[in-house]
Amino acid sequence: MNPDEKLAPSGMEAPERYDHFIRTICEKKAVWGLYDEGWAAGKVEGIDVIPVWPERELAAACATGDWATLSPREIALDDFVSKWIPGATADSTRFAVFPTATEKAAVVDNAELLADIEAELAPDV
Repeated sequence: MNPDEKLAPSGMEAPERYDHFIRTICEKKAVWGLYDEGWAAGKVEGIDVIPVWPERELAAACATGDWATLSPREIALDDFVSKWIPGATADSTRFAVFPTATEKAAVVDNAELLADIEAELAPDV
């Protein structure tokens, strides 16, 4: 897959990017953040958020401006589900799912994010 194809999901609307995020992280068993002596963080409408992406290249494309010194770092999906989501919930922090350089992220309740991941991982019966 060439670099342009890897970045193609960036052109989707926020709800489509969210669905792509859920499918991709469950398939690849990994979530991506930006890190350099600490994880990228921000605020969306007064809510503390941690931005996350479904793929390394998509995270790297957002390492600009205030985040220019940060690099993509992988988070194992198991850790994201068992540690990150509960920890963020305890800290009243949410996840900014798949922001792009030009579009805002989808910010959903952590319980909804967890439920969507679990539903995607559930075996079809």
